[in-house]
Amino acid sequence: MPDEQEQAIVPVEQDTVPFYDRQIIAARLPDGRVAASLRNMCDALQLERYSQVRRIRDDDILVDQLVPVRVETDGGAQTMEMLTAWAIPTWLTGIQLSRVAPEKREAIKAYKREAADALYRHFSQRRAELAAPPSLVPAEPITKPERPTTDASPDAWATYHEQMAAWYRWQADIEQWRDSVESRLESVEEITRLVPEILDRLGPATLSPEHQRTVQAGVKRLYEVSGVAYATIHDELRQHFRVGKYEQIPEARWAEVTEWFKRRIDAAQKRRGASDDGSAGSSDQGTLF
Repeated sequence: MPDEQEQAIVPVEQDTVPFYDRQIIAARLPDGRVAASLRNMCDALQLERYSQVRRIRDDDILVDQLVPVRVETDGGAQTMEMLTAWAIPTWLTGIQLSRVAPEKREAIKAYKREAADALYRHFSQRRAELAAPPSLVPAEPITKPERPTTDASPDAWATYHEQMAAWYRWQADIEQWRDSVESRLESVEEITRLVPEILDRLGPATLSPEHQRTVQAGVKRLYEVSGVAYATIHDELRQHFRVGKYEQIPEARWAEVTEWFKRRIDAAQKRRGASDDGSAGSSDQGTLF
């Protein structure tokens, strides 16, 4: 037993695959092959396992496809004989249905037709779930291969299942990409829905840095023509627009700001012109607005 444990293949992945109302222990091997527990399949098909092991080992093609695999069980690690997925149809082809009880025949046909595909599909989808989400759809689509005829050679079946594995991986990538895109679209839709609420919470945009500099220049100009203190001009401006600081004035009210300064500068210039018998005002007509 220790020698058997040392020679057993340690799988990259192990999982229980549901198929035909049964659970099959299966694994993905380091070389990429997928294999399933022969014991599980024999139990599901009501076949005597020892005779099937003997028959497989007597076959020049199948003998290399029955491999010892180290699996984890509730009782700890143990070695289990597993048959690679592509060899399953070949193995079952050797069973003469005429010699099998009628109630077993449909299950054997199902395993022969679908078990290998189900195993490859399961591990391909599992790998897609574990991998990082792809950002792009694979550039080259993969066409689903055609199933060989029942009398096809083992090499033809091996090629078919290798192509099926690639096709399932591509399908899994497509599904994962589609889920990623749908998730992003949902996020975009959610953000779009929240935009009004976000804008409402943020409040209106305030004066741009350029307009703030223009306000500062306007305050200076108004001081020059009116003599009113800077602090007083700022207080009047804040009170008029009901803000704590002039920087908080909404950008949408910029036209009102310019009008506010024009009226006060014009009024100050008129008062100054009247006090200087109408001559001084002519030299102060230029404004920032």
